[in-house]
Amino acid sequence: MERTLKLGDKDYRLHSSLFTIIDYRNVFSTELFSDIKKIEKSSIKKEDDLSTVIDTIFRIIYVLNRPFSKQSYNDFLMSLDFSLLSNQDELENLTNAIGEMLGTFQKRPTPKQPTKK
Repeated sequence: MERTLKLGDKDYRLHSSLFTIIDYRNVFSTELFSDIKKIEKSSIKKEDDLSTVIDTIFRIIYVLNRPFSKQSYNDFLMSLDFSLLSNQDELENLTNAIGEMLGTFQKRPTPKQPTKK
């Protein structure tokens, strides 16, 4: 799946596939869906948790953008306009993009096969 995400005044092309999971692990030495679960469990009221959530979100966007950019993670972070963190619409756009891109990996219930009599 591919899409373009606009953050501030820049467009980021994103691509998700099964390789995204492997690439995330290779780059960050941690599991993508484990990190997503940490975000879901965190309390955004705590400053430490907020920092973890932000870091994980940017890691995910970085890996989704990697097929189109050969920047290092540090260069990627330096290219971002961090004023977007205080813009509710930008944050909503960012989280929606991640949900859309990674939603293709979630297990879907398999339909029950009719039993033969």
